[in-house]
Amino acid sequence: VSSCWDVDLSGFGTGATGDAEGTAVGPVAGFGGVQVSGVEFADNAAVTVEDDLGRGIGGLVEGMRISVRGTIASGFRSGTASTVTVERELRGPVDDNGVALDNNTIRVLGRTVLVTPTTVIMAFGGGEIGLEDLKQRIDDGNLPGLEIHGPVEDNGTVHATFIGKGRDNVVADDDVELRGKIREFDGSAGTFRIGSQRVNYTGLPSGGRVDWPMTGLANGLFVDVRGYLDAVGGSGTVRTDRSGDRVQALTASLGDAGDRVALEGYVLSGASSSFGLSVPAGTVAVNSGAAPTGAAFGLLKKVRVKGTVSGTGGTVVQASSVDVLAPNDILLQGAPEGLPAAGNTLTLLGRTVETGEFTIFLDATGAVREGFGLASFAAGDIARVVGRIDDTVVPGKVEAARVDRVAGAPADRVNLQGPVSTPIGSLTLSIIGMNVVTDILHTDYFDKGGIQFASRDAFFERLAILGGGTVVRVRNGVFTAVSSRIDPPSSGDRMEVEIVTVND
Repeated sequence: VSSCWDVDLSGFGTGATGDAEGTAVGPVAGFGGVQVSGVEFADNAAVTVEDDLGRGIGGLVEGMRISVRGTIASGFRSGTASTVTVERELRGPVDDNGVALDNNTIRVLGRTVLVTPTTVIMAFGGGEIGLEDLKQRIDDGNLPGLEIHGPVEDNGTVHATFIGKGRDNVVADDDVELRGKIREFDGSAGTFRIGSQRVNYTGLPSGGRVDWPMTGLANGLFVDVRGYLDAVGGSGTVRTDRSGDRVQALTASLGDAGDRVALEGYVLSGASSSFGLSVPAGTVAVNSGAAPTGAAFGLLKKVRVKGTVSGTGGTVVQASSVDVLAPNDILLQGAPEGLPAAGNTLTLLGRTVETGEFTIFLDATGAVREGFGLASFAAGDIARVVGRIDDTVVPGKVEAARVDRVAGAPADRVNLQGPVSTPIGSLTLSIIGMNVVTDILHTDYFDKGGIQFASRDAFFERLAILGGGTVVRVRNGVFTAVSSRIDPPSSGDRMEVEIVTVND
């Protein structure tokens, strides 16, 4: 990942009065301050960045999951950072046959990594790539190493917010890192597993046992392991017998009683009034007297929590708000209809797009880092928006989770993704109230994973079986604003229509 972008955070305002100590956890949403979990943090000129790869503020990239410790204003919109910790979950090579395009997953060190529509995937040296690009490199005989960030389920599944592609051709003995809960602990053999990955901790060097409890390792203990693989491909064991290798016991703590917290994670247990929430190094308990807002509450639902720390352990939060997030299954790409007006909205493919304090902004042209937002768009720019639909307004407002300025995309072609409305069976798709007209001469049809259908009829037969709400992606279409319609191009590259899996 490129670390050549520098940002001067000095002089950024600390916002409203009434600041208190606090912690925010989530993906980096932007810079000009560091923006995370709805809070825009200023640098106090003495900020400490904790990252084992030695990166500073200038080396952070949108989507990286971080914990920021400092002060947070009473409105949870601004603050001042004192410590920024890079929260990496995995670093290692892709397992054999480890990229699955049909369900948008990767296997790294035996762990399942869910790639979501908002996941930022960056190549070494800079530049965003797609999951298809990553798989192609593996098919060509390369074995890339990956750095994975994101909240984790109890079973070890990672919901990736950021994937950094390192160098190719990773071999045994290269450094790896993983963290998670110990299972299948065998003290006599000196082994345990994190997920399905086996770890052998015999031969730990002097200083390799870090923060271990007096009782030693045990099942359920959350640890960070740094070592090397004795074989790549998914069958190897992580060993920790070299200088610098270690097994560190981690404890989740969000600070002292009364500290403010702004968190983004997944519900691991409980009900809306009291539930377990995934955070770096484990799980915290969230108590809330108010009903959650947004989508329906449930296990493994993504939530945003604001509140304060209760008690002295730093692992209990009294929530003032809990927002349950619907999946980000909407994608729009094209030229905005006129430049974005002042404020937080733009019009794209005839739909109003609304941004907020949680929206991730990324300029793929490389022109702007600090302060990139809607006001940065100029005539002729192409925008890509990922988000969720708010159908309480007609014809539907898109709440943007991510907004990119796209490099190199043709101005006369558009992309659209979203759930298909019923009825299904005609040759026209309806996606968020927009008609997508298909044909035989200028349209190709694909199932999940990019497997091409033999005919248009086979595509619609499959769609009818899957039913309404199936997410379909349309690429390389031609948009007509007056009729809110997408047609295949009459010449050049064909339009593509594909059934896709959307991970949350």
